Amino acid sequence: VRVKELDALKCRWIRTVSHELRTPLNGVMGVFQLLKNRETGYQNLIQTGTNAAQTLLLYISDLLDYFQIQAGSFKICPKKFRISE
Repeated sequence: VRVKELDALKCRWIRTVSHELRTPLNGVMGVFQLLKNRETGYQNLIQTGTNAAQTLLLYISDLLDYFQIQAGSFKICPKKFRISE
């Protein structure tokens, strides 16, 4: 029983930390988007920052997916697609 409690606590902690990281990261991405729309001499730096923020966001999302799978609460949503896309 204690192991299950600790596992549930770990999952809650990861979800909370991930949320706390994702929220400001989305703000950073928004600032980069605003800067991208302006003519500055820093377009390469802005693109590098945007790419880094998107990569971090993907890692955080993957981590959340992993813990949802572990907790048995991951939902798969089938979606039609074309292989050529």
